[in-house]
Amino acid sequence: MRIKLQERLQSLKLLAGLAAFLKNPGSLESVFAVGASLKDSALGKQMVEHLLEDHQFRSLVDEGWRPAPINLDQLQKLPEGSLGRVYADQLISQGITPDSLIDPSPVSNSQDFVVHRLKETHDIVHVLTGFGIDGASELGLQGFNLAQNRSPLAVMLIFGGMLSALQNDEPLAPMLRALAHGFQMGLDADLVIARKLEDGWDRPLADWRQELKLPTQTST
Repeated sequence: MRIKLQERLQSLKLLAGLAAFLKNPGSLESVFAVGASLKDSALGKQMVEHLLEDHQFRSLVDEGWRPAPINLDQLQKLPEGSLGRVYADQLISQGITPDSLIDPSPVSNSQDFVVHRLKETHDIVHVLTGFGIDGASELGLQGFNLAQNRSPLAVMLIFGGMLSALQNDEPLAPMLRALAHGFQMGLDADLVIARKLEDGWDRPLADWRQELKLPTQTST
């Protein structure tokens, strides 16, 4: 009985998180609300187990590696076309600060590590994949995340994005094309979050894409 009660409570948390996303699908807060609802779920644990099967990612977890704090002013001084420069330009143009992307809570186990890593690399993956921030591109990015990370959050955001498009009578073809493109890109690429991306801010974006087996010329 207790197990069934816990399952029902978890389901209610998932529905509450999804409802928050559908109210404001364009906000980071709504995305984080969905992510929080999945943290302790069975699906979340399956994702962690899946990611730990990647030896390079497991080595990051075992090492306890954490990226250095991000300074956008310093990143903007890097050469044009470098990962850090493009990342900084993108965040500044959107009015986003690193503080809103970095979870200040401590990392004490592998599940915490995965939660932190997915959150702090979200906009780096945007840059690496070339997906923008419009509705279709965000769906494409979630297709990439699903293929790469077996992310239940990606499934919920894809569902929420498609449902929102239907409710607003928006065209589905661009979203479906972006979703298919992102999913295939995720299948073809090496596991992006397994790399110490922040240690290579100064590297050309094209070099990172080539190393990770991402399209060197992205289009969405």
